[in-house]
Amino acid sequence: MNHSWQQARQRYQEIETPPELDFAVASALRAGEKKRRQRRGVRRSLSAGLAACACFALLVNTSPTFAHAVSQVPVLGDLARVITVAQYTVEDQDHLIDVRLPALDLAGDTDLEQRINTEISTRIDQVLREAEERARETRQAFVDTGGDSAEFMPIVISVDYEIKCQSEQFLSFVLTKTETHASAYTEYYSYNIDLQAGREITLRDLFGDHYKEHINAAIAREIEERSQNPDNIYFIQGEGGFTSIADDQRFYLDQDGTPVIVFEKYEIAPGFMGMQEFPIPLPEAR
Repeated sequence: MNHSWQQARQRYQEIETPPELDFAVASALRAGEKKRRQRRGVRRSLSAGLAACACFALLVNTSPTFAHAVSQVPVLGDLARVITVAQYTVEDQDHLIDVRLPALDLAGDTDLEQRINTEISTRIDQVLREAEERARETRQAFVDTGGDSAEFMPIVISVDYEIKCQSEQFLSFVLTKTETHASAYTEYYSYNIDLQAGREITLRDLFGDHYKEHINAAIAREIEERSQNPDNIYFIQGEGGFTSIADDQRFYLDQDGTPVIVFEKYEIAPGFMGMQEFPIPLPEAR
């Protein structure tokens, strides 16, 4: 690490949190603790939760001290990590929303870090607002068809993340949004980063230009093998069954660095089969 970089990093670390933001965060933390103690006694609006989220996101970008304090999962020390920038619960008669929001910290204000964190924040803001609207519509439909509003079971919406791979070369984590009412439905987003190259990696990067043919063949073989068990049921090819991975196919890297192809519930199999995952070993020579 050269001297100029050390100086820049030192200046970054010496940034102080504005007093008004300290007060806002302290208030948010006290409110969150009070809610955990009272459990169902305090109800907050979604807008308040999103405002707290924005406040946390701002602080983690302006105060390394605060970012360290809320950091939940250190990944590679000062090089790369995924931190929790907001954790809150919103509850009312329509829904219960539980959020643990991650952000990427690449030891500096890099373009990649900003782009991914903006994408995560924007995506979660959108899916929560859409989920809140569906919850209101579902409750209204329940009442309109003769249901007792007091008996309506609120929709549970959960946002969380999980680190799948952390190594000197790769960082891979997944973000999930699960919506539960009569059944559970999960939306799944993955982020796979080559730390040495400083960019997100693709299946083409890992498997070469003919990545689709290689992966499709491996998945087809695995489906055939799994189907030998009568408890495993997959849709028939041509009738909703697997034919090919998508151009933007979701995947993550496991701790060994092996790509794992992910199909969401109902994509290639009935709902009871749940999410389907297929590890695809990398070619020996890449």
